[in-house]
Amino acid sequence: MKHITLSLAAASLGLAAGAASAETSVTLYGIADVSIRYLSTSAGSVGEDGSRVSMENGAISNSRWGLRGSEDLGNGNRAFFRLENGFNVQNGKSSVSGKTFSRLAYVGLDGGGIGQLTLGLQNTPMFDLLADYFDPLTVGNYDQNAWLPAAMSRVRTENMTKYANTIGDLSLALSWANGESWEDRKAGQQYGASLRYMIGKLGLGAAYQQTYDGADSDLRQRVWNLNASYQFDSAKVFAGYFNGRDETGWVNAVMGGTTTASLDRKDNGYFAGVTWQATPRWALTGAAYYDRSKNVVEDGDKGKRYALVAVAEYSLSKRSQLYGTVDWNKVSDAASGEIAGKSNQVGAAVGFRHIF
Repeated sequence: MKHITLSLAAASLGLAAGAASAETSVTLYGIADVSIRYLSTSAGSVGEDGSRVSMENGAISNSRWGLRGSEDLGNGNRAFFRLENGFNVQNGKSSVSGKTFSRLAYVGLDGGGIGQLTLGLQNTPMFDLLADYFDPLTVGNYDQNAWLPAAMSRVRTENMTKYANTIGDLSLALSWANGESWEDRKAGQQYGASLRYMIGKLGLGAAYQQTYDGADSDLRQRVWNLNASYQFDSAKVFAGYFNGRDETGWVNAVMGGTTTASLDRKDNGYFAGVTWQATPRWALTGAAYYDRSKNVVEDGDKGKRYALVAVAEYSLSKRSQLYGTVDWNKVSDAASGEIAGKSNQVGAAVGFRHIF
């Protein structure tokens, strides 16, 4: 990590000599992750049967750079901030146009044992629970494989106030995000909560989230989620379940299907996986995702979607890894529109990641 320490002496601010000085530590950090990827079919692609080979953002963790810092306020308290933007190594562009910091932008206060409060653009509590502890791919793989946890958790939200604390073996997070409409004050609001409890090597987690449509508060998405993990000597296993209802069209948009707001889409999603640390340098991960959907395109229809993913990572050092990944997606019935032109899709990639 690159550390930049700024001594904010009171004298340099023109305050009276002898006044106490404060010190803020600021860290520049990031990940550069890029891969060469093959897809058997994708919208807008060319070649035999619509297949393509392209350079893409990383499969393990999307590229980003950021700044984070904190100031010791005394008595175990601190103030802190974090600013993070995503970018694409393959073309040097920001991953989201129009935003200086597209991934995270928040400030907060940490009161030690009483927890911490943060305000700004942040990950939802459900996403943090999945990415940090329970999703075998850390919700970091390609869009073709991250569809279930991304659609259910919504990943991150603007205008969020979040409280988090750890009490013994129990960790909790609560969030509320305000909307931006003066006419419909509930529009765009979101409520979220997550719990994680550790019993030795067994981890248990649960989350709930409710999001109101940004234009019409009569439409909303509700999701609840249960998870478990267990750490063996050299392997960790994961499993989880989502129950979702969405009237906003968000899930259809993330899944790649027809966006039909006001339909009460229902999803029952399941995932399981294992990561095996085969040697100090080799890590192997396998993951499976399955979703049963209803009311996808019209009332009463039903669909299914599956994904199988395998990832092999080789560590050149603590900060640099080579990897390869293979994945397979299949859709049927009402979910058929979620893959362009076919009922199944095969992907494969090799890539390199460096953490700084």
